[in-house]
Amino acid sequence: MPSLDRAAIDPDADRVVRKLTRAGYKAYLVGGCVRDLLVGKTPKDFDVATSATPNEIKATFRNSRIIGRRFRLAHVFFGSKIIETSTFRANPRDEDANDLLIRRDNVFGTETDDARRRDFTINGLFYDVEREEVIDHVSGLVDLEAKLMRTIGDPDIRFQEDPVRMLRAIKFAARLDFGFEPLTWRALLRWRGEISKCAPPRLLEEIHRLMRGGAAKRSFELMVETGVLSVLSQYLAGLLEGPGAPAVAPVITTQTVPKPTVPMIEYVDEDPAEHDPDDPDELERMAQAAAKAEGVIVETDDDDDEVESDDFDLDDEEQAWHKVWADEPAARPLAAVPVRLSFVLPGAELVKRRELAWSTLGQIDTVIAEGRDPSNAVAFGALLAPFIFGSDDAKGGDLHGAIQELAHPVIVQLHVTRKDSERLRYILLAQRKLQMAKKKGGQAELAGGRELIDDAVLLFELLERASGHEVGELPTVTSSGEGRDDEGEEDPNNPRKRRRRRRGGRRR
Repeated sequence: MPSLDRAAIDPDADRVVRKLTRAGYKAYLVGGCVRDLLVGKTPKDFDVATSATPNEIKATFRNSRIIGRRFRLAHVFFGSKIIETSTFRANPRDEDANDLLIRRDNVFGTETDDARRRDFTINGLFYDVEREEVIDHVSGLVDLEAKLMRTIGDPDIRFQEDPVRMLRAIKFAARLDFGFEPLTWRALLRWRGEISKCAPPRLLEEIHRLMRGGAAKRSFELMVETGVLSVLSQYLAGLLEGPGAPAVAPVITTQTVPKPTVPMIEYVDEDPAEHDPDDPDELERMAQAAAKAEGVIVETDDDDDEVESDDFDLDDEEQAWHKVWADEPAARPLAAVPVRLSFVLPGAELVKRRELAWSTLGQIDTVIAEGRDPSNAVAFGALLAPFIFGSDDAKGGDLHGAIQELAHPVIVQLHVTRKDSERLRYILLAQRKLQMAKKKGGQAELAGGRELIDDAVLLFELLERASGHEVGELPTVTSSGEGRDDEGEEDPNNPRKRRRRRRGGRRR
């Protein structure tokens, strides 16, 4: 079984757990921090789960405050650091069990209740710092050792309750280099279309985390393999899928894994306090009715991974549907929409640029491993820039038009924020000047503030690395407008902006 390095535990998180324990409450490290410690990764944050109520936590720690209206939890402060401390919660019961909606409520429960309402078995582990032992109510240790993604409970129900869990499954599988147990994989393929019903801000936040979590390339490979990328953006899928895309490694684990003892749960709610910090807990979750989607599965002979339960009994009709789903033949992932770009010749040239886009995704992971933190705009730029600047003999032309043609559909389909879309446009425009400066050995003069310029230079570096060029010294950049966040080049297609600026009017 995986072992945990005690020395890697944050001392303030340890202090919170021990103080709550001395006060007579149960308290453990929980979720993502335990998972990461067990696989040898350094957690970004440490969360605590306890039998103490939010008011009792606040009474125990003067350096704390209660947050949340629908889900109350406590933040314990140590300088700028926050140890998020939540009360064990139970599964709220609803008389209409057939209406699979995400509900939020403060229903406190036991540690076992709390573990069973989480999303994946590897996220349902507790660590007792006093006894120095892992508490596992969901067979998460078995799946960690087997390197498996498995939902807690019936994956068909879990993914319908909150389709964003499918993106989270891909995120964790990519970061940890895990496979999927067959039932979870099959349910992900079956219900992937439900992702389109989720609130766009939640989806965008998860996409940011996929791109900036250190496993962007693998995350996009999995999104292509599952058809999830086509659900999110058929245009982006059309750019990245096809000749030039990497071959995807197998993602289904067929090895025999001990059957978990976790009961399937009729209704499971998640709240931000119970997840690792990757969960976008400040965003409102969209409540949606689960629709019966077209079944899309992969075949498997392993039926023993189905979880039995005393709490969730399938009637004859439901058992029949599960049998139909299990016996369905494999179906193809959703098709991407073929993309034609007016400034890229189809065929070999498009394949070359697609290869560069995938290579640039890999370079994002490299710079993150080096301790750098690319912005959302740089991450999107890494996906799109290779299609504009992906050839050593790329000519000039209407750069504004090319950026508009390429980026606008992605921005619209993924609901990219105005701030990030403007930043993306700026750093794409800046690439031409940086290319010329490197070629001539001169300086590049860019308008905008330091952060914008740094983003533009980082994207240029990613493209150089992905192209196999010696990065060497990057072009020297001077700012023509320090602190300004304008795009740096005037758009000839926007005469209204030019007239306002000539009159000296305030820029908006």
